Amino acid sequence: MKDKRKAGCHFHFDNNFAQGQSTFGGIDLYQIGEICCESGYEIGPHLQFCLELSCIVSGSGYFIIDDEQVAVREGDLLFNATGHMHTIRTDAAGPLRFVYMGFMFNTSAEAEFAEMERFFQSSPYHHARDSYNLMMPFIRNIDEFYSQKPHSRILIRNYLEEIIVLAYRTFTEKGGPATRYAPAKSKSNSVGYTVYSVIRYVENHIFELKSIRTMAEQLGYSYTYLSHTFKDKTGMTLQRYINHKKVEKALELLRFGGMSITQVADRLQYETVQSFSKAFSRIMGCSPSHYVAQQREDKAQAE
Repeated sequence: MKDKRKAGCHFHFDNNFAQGQSTFGGIDLYQIGEICCESGYEIGPHLQFCLELSCIVSGSGYFIIDDEQVAVREGDLLFNATGHMHTIRTDAAGPLRFVYMGFMFNTSAEAEFAEMERFFQSSPYHHARDSYNLMMPFIRNIDEFYSQKPHSRILIRNYLEEIIVLAYRTFTEKGGPATRYAPAKSKSNSVGYTVYSVIRYVENHIFELKSIRTMAEQLGYSYTYLSHTFKDKTGMTLQRYINHKKVEKALELLRFGGMSITQVADRLQYETVQSFSKAFSRIMGCSPSHYVAQQREDKAQAE
């Protein structure tokens, strides 16, 4: 990336590799990193020489591909094809933080990747909401480059392939969100099928899930039937299950995502930070701030 400084940059953890120096199976990795830009910061125009995927962690801004300006915000994915001019600019609202990786497929890539490469190159860019939470494997992969622990190469390759496949799914899946979380109905609409549908829905829509009624409508069940069936089958109310899954995701974001408590609350669709803190405390027995402080203390002791 070629930087044009208009304001400033909070941090930039960047890994750049010469061709052939960082090959993971069928993937040649050219760069992977994370950047947090202040308002007004611009990554100046540069020719895209490799495929590049960016995941917006927080904030908002603009990715400009050739002459087209694309507004991005927290939870977006932006994929750039090769051979096009690329510029990134924050907006006036505040910092823009995103993770990114530049790569190409090599001759050792499995046949399935050829279809993905054709799709990625079929348009100057692809833009979508992150429906598979790619931020987590992204950040864990960056952490492997940062920590350089034993057997990191194995994990890095797995993370790279996971990110690419899930990005491809995100950009190509059709039919809306209600078609992905459960297998096609076959013999009967069994209770087991209903519960599994709920579990998959919550897992895949944890960042968009606002109400049980909306979920019931998208799954094709009544609110009463869905709530009763889930409680009868699992022994747990559906709302309690959702609360537990949200706190589980909050733990992941607070520990690995580098996000503030306010950002996590907003990402998980809580109306206020206070309501998030109450839900977190009921399940974990401590406040989010106490959990974050404990994580920092544990990390400092480990170092």
